[in-house]
Amino acid sequence: MSRSSRLALVILAAALVLAPAIAVHPVVVHLHATGFSNLFSALTHLRVLPYLGIALASALPAAGFTIAMARAARGMRHLRDLMRGSQPAHTAEFRYRVIPADEVLVFTAGLLRPVTFVSTRAERSLGEAGLRAALLHEEAHRHSQDVIWRLLLRAIGHGFAFVPRITELVESETLRTECAADDYAIRGGARRLDLFEAIVSASGAPASSLAAGLTGADIEFRLTRLVHPEMPLPGRPTRSLLTLTAGVALPTAAAHVLAIAAAVGTSHLVM
Repeated sequence: MSRSSRLALVILAAALVLAPAIAVHPVVVHLHATGFSNLFSALTHLRVLPYLGIALASALPAAGFTIAMARAARGMRHLRDLMRGSQPAHTAEFRYRVIPADEVLVFTAGLLRPVTFVSTRAERSLGEAGLRAALLHEEAHRHSQDVIWRLLLRAIGHGFAFVPRITELVESETLRTECAADDYAIRGGARRLDLFEAIVSASGAPASSLAAGLTGADIEFRLTRLVHPEMPLPGRPTRSLLTLTAGVALPTAAAHVLAIAAAVGTSHLVM
C-alpha cells in the first residue's frame, strides 16, 4: 500500500470515528438551550430532524467500522493461542514459528510485532527453495506492516458495505499488497517457479483478520503475473478513499452550516 493510500486510509478512519459526534453537536446544543425539558418534543421539532438525520447517516458507517475493529480485537485471543501452540524455528535468513497442521499454511499474524507462522506440513512439503520463497513473501508483509493496514482497510469496507463497489476496492488493494510481496520475494532471490509452486501448494488462507497469508488474494491473477510479470496491477485506491472521506465529512460540515444559518434566525440551534 502506497504512502498516499495509507494517509488517505487514516484520514478516512478518523473521519468515520469523529463524524457522528460532530454531527450530533448542534442537536446537543439545542437540547441544552431548551434545558433538556420535554425531550420528545425537542427532538421531533422540524428544525431538529435534519440534524438527527445527518447524525444517523454518519453513525451507520461508523458502527460498521467499530464492529469490525471489535471483532479483530477478539481475534487477539486466537493469536495468543497460536503463539502458545507453536515452536520457534529458523533458517539461515529467517525466524518463524511452526504450528502443527496438516494443511500447507504460511502466514504472518499480529499488529505491532507481526510474526510469521509455518505449518509442519508446509515445512515438509515445500522444500528448501519453496519455503524460502514463501518466507521472503511473508517478510515483505512484516516489513510493510500489511496486517494492520489490511485490517483497517477491511474495517472501512465493512463500514461502507452499502456503498457500490466497496468490496472491489478492498479486494483490489489486498491484491496489490500480495503482488508487492511477490515482487519482494523475487527481488530477494526467489525463483518465480518456486514461489508459483509454494502458492499453489498452500491449501488455505488463515481465518484470522489479524493475518496476511501466502494465499490471501486473487491467486489466479498472481500466478498469471508470476508467468507474465508485465501484467498491470489494479489501480491505487487513494482517490476512492478520499471520495469516501468527503462523503463522511460533508454532511457533518453541512450540519454546522445549517446550524449557523439557523442561529441567525429564531432557532436555538447554534454552534
